[in-house]
Amino acid sequence: ALLRAGTEEGKASAAHAIAWLAIDPPTRTLLLGEGVLPLLVALLRTGTEEGKASAANAIFWLVNDPPTRLLVVEADALPLFVDLMRSSIKEGKAIAAGVISDHAHDPHTRALLLELGALPLLVALLRAGTEWSKTNAAGAIVGFANDPPTRVLIVQHAVGNNACLALERLAADPRSCELA
Repeated sequence: ALLRAGTEEGKASAAHAIAWLAIDPPTRTLLLGEGVLPLLVALLRTGTEEGKASAANAIFWLVNDPPTRLLVVEADALPLFVDLMRSSIKEGKAIAAGVISDHAHDPHTRALLLELGALPLLVALLRAGTEWSKTNAAGAIVGFANDPPTRVLIVQHAVGNNACLALERLAADPRSCELA
């Protein structure tokens, strides 16, 4: 009820609680059966910064395994995660990069993510994101790199941004991805 008709603060709190509950797979299934995903997508679309970050985190935990990942696409939420990477919400950027990482390995969603402009945003996160953002962005870029033609795009976006160096450092040690 709080997620459906609460205040903005209440909705963010409810989404935060759902994220914690969704860590447990049986509970995740129950939450999806109760129809929370469309409510979380609505919060991701129109909520406050805190609400968007909490909704993104809850969605990440609800649909982070292969059988449920398609639900994000069906809910038309991938564009919202790309938009979240354009925002100033640091936690939201990291979570969005994590969701995109999950989807970048799939050829069908990879094409959609490229069309939405996710790749340059991921490269930017490698350059100036938090450690968490950099790790998730690198994971997504690895997913994109599974497609040989997309490798060219990765290099094109990385040139001049020191992102190639960041990827090399991140591969060696995820904590060492500091760029000049």
